[in-house]
Amino acid sequence: MDVRRATGWGCAGVALLAEAALAWGEHETRSGGRTVLADSLGQADWLPALITAAALAAALLLGGRLVRKVVAIGTALLVGLSALGLAAAWGLGLGVDPPRYPEQKTVSAAPGGADRVLTVIHHGTDTTETESQVWEVQVENGSGWSGRRWTLLTAAGRFPGSGAFTEAHWNGPDRVTVSTDLDSRTYDFSGGTPVLLPS
Repeated sequence: MDVRRATGWGCAGVALLAEAALAWGEHETRSGGRTVLADSLGQADWLPALITAAALAAALLLGGRLVRKVVAIGTALLVGLSALGLAAAWGLGLGVDPPRYPEQKTVSAAPGGADRVLTVIHHGTDTTETESQVWEVQVENGSGWSGRRWTLLTAAGRFPGSGAFTEAHWNGPDRVTVSTDLDSRTYDFSGGTPVLLPS
């Protein structure tokens, strides 16, 4: 096997490994996923670029003459059109970032030294329109590779009397209560996973 083909197969392997890492990270961002993997691989913006570059390099190195010409022409067209699109967007003022709502986090450790953390994330401010605000309530259970993040509530802003989020707090080392203006729910973490207790 010559060096060009060996390098091509190496690039194909890198593309496959990067795709697997990206898929694994995305899978771990679900409720109950591993915190370390969700925060590292699930938010890795560079992985899609690596996959694309490695796949293109593999196609150029492994393909025949026609494949190499098609990939080279396609890549040149893509780069040219992207540069033209970016220049047009910048010229029209479309490159200005839209307003982003600030993220406010409130973090509280479980009482009694339990290895759990309650996080309430508020996307928006007090002056942001109510419908544009989002509340997330999460509990991280454990730490390191065994740590998992559970999402107990994701709620869009609502008007009082229609299920608006009010608070979340610990009721002991294993229990979290999440309240809206309509009801409260208590979750038990004594078994490691959240169990909704009857009200």
